[in-house]
Amino acid sequence: MRHFAFLMTLGALALSGGSGAALAAETTEAALPVHIVTATFAPRSRNFHLTGTIAAKDSYTAGFRDGGRVISVSVDVGDILRAGDEIAQVDPAQTDASLRAAQASLDAAAAALVQAEQARDRATSLLERGSGTQSDLDSATESYLKAKASRDQAQAQLASAKRASEDTVLRAVDDAVVTDRSAEPGQVVGAGQAIVSLASSAGREAVFLTPDLPDLNEFLGQPIRLTPLEDGETIVVPVSEISPVVSDNGTVTAKAAIAGEAAQAFTIGEPVIGEMTIEGDPVISVPWTALNALGDGPAVWTVRKDDMHVRLTPVTIEAYSNDQVEISDGLKDGDLVVTDGSQALFPGRFVYVKEAQQ
Repeated sequence: MRHFAFLMTLGALALSGGSGAALAAETTEAALPVHIVTATFAPRSRNFHLTGTIAAKDSYTAGFRDGGRVISVSVDVGDILRAGDEIAQVDPAQTDASLRAAQASLDAAAAALVQAEQARDRATSLLERGSGTQSDLDSATESYLKAKASRDQAQAQLASAKRASEDTVLRAVDDAVVTDRSAEPGQVVGAGQAIVSLASSAGREAVFLTPDLPDLNEFLGQPIRLTPLEDGETIVVPVSEISPVVSDNGTVTAKAAIAGEAAQAFTIGEPVIGEMTIEGDPVISVPWTALNALGDGPAVWTVRKDDMHVRLTPVTIEAYSNDQVEISDGLKDGDLVVTDGSQALFPGRFVYVKEAQQ
């Protein structure tokens, strides 16, 4: 049977115009059966399926500027806050006393300034009438300037005391959602210590952990389809961030920002599925079994259609997949590429097609 197939191959070559000398040479060697694929350029399309969670676009902690003993916490996890809403309060007794003292100091300084101003005006008038001296005016002017400085200092101290009094009440600076509560009434907290954690209501983002792929940067700006894991409407948003840092488990964080009304359709912590397709330049895909090498790079065995002899053809690899090699240069449409059986080949080896693969 094999001898018959060999004769059939020779007959086909003769019909296609092979020379008599070539046929005579081929009868001296046995044709090697191989599997082949026909090279065809096709757009490089890669599909990615990721699972992630919804997070707030901006998250931060809130605490008191000066600390103190907490007397009330007005919010709990999950509460929705509007700008200006009260979050917690510390005991204001000390700050209220400081505020009253600062106000009293300002009142006294303001009264002293009025007296100093009047004395300066009298000294000026006396000097103009010739009843006073320049020395008296200089002394009155100096006293006025000192009183004015004392009044300004008292005003600054009062402003500081008012701010300290206002800071005993912790308020939301913008619309937000409470994601964590770290303090309880009666607890003494330090300056800046977290009382609650807040997530801004201004936007959401889908957060994914992806493998550290070589072409991961191509994700940035690409549209990704987001679908709630349980139920919900699919939306399309761009990938907004790719972390430059690889985590300990070998993954990279990717984020897709969700803005406007679409953000309100997702809740923080909700699982979502992300699907995206990246189109690239056309490539030729061949099974990984076709890959060989020359001294200076990768190559594949190709079959010359006129005489069914093989040669190593250098190629440029664009990417690898699980079972395919994507070739961007070195081949052209219609080339015959050997897949299985290449381990027994050498340049000029005579072959016949055992099976053509798709």
